[in-house]
Amino acid sequence: MTMKSAGESRTAKTERIAVRLTRDQDEVVRSAAEARGEQLSEYVVRRIVEAAQADLADRRVFVVDDAAWAELQVRLSAPPVTKPRLGTLLGNPSVLEQ
Repeated sequence: MTMKSAGESRTAKTERIAVRLTRDQDEVVRSAAEARGEQLSEYVVRRIVEAAQADLADRRVFVVDDAAWAELQVRLSAPPVTKPRLGTLLGNPSVLEQ
C-alpha cells in the first residue's frame, strides 16, 4: 500500500541526497516505513520534506522584497472584517468542553 500526500508533485525526481545511518537508526527508519506501508524512499522523502516545511514555518525572521512588505502593510492597516458566523461558532462551547 502506498500513501501519497495531497501536495505530492508528479514532477520527475532528479535530485539525490545521500545520508549515513547507524545500524540502529536504519532499523528504526525501515520499521517506521514498513509500519506505514510505504517504500523506504517514499517514507524518508515524505518525512524530511515535512520536517523542512515545519522548520521553515517556525522561522521568526522573514525577508521579503519591498513590494511584498508594502502589501503586508496595506493588509495590516485595513480595518478588521466582521465575521458573524465565526463569532457565533467561537461563542459556543467546543466539543472538548461539552
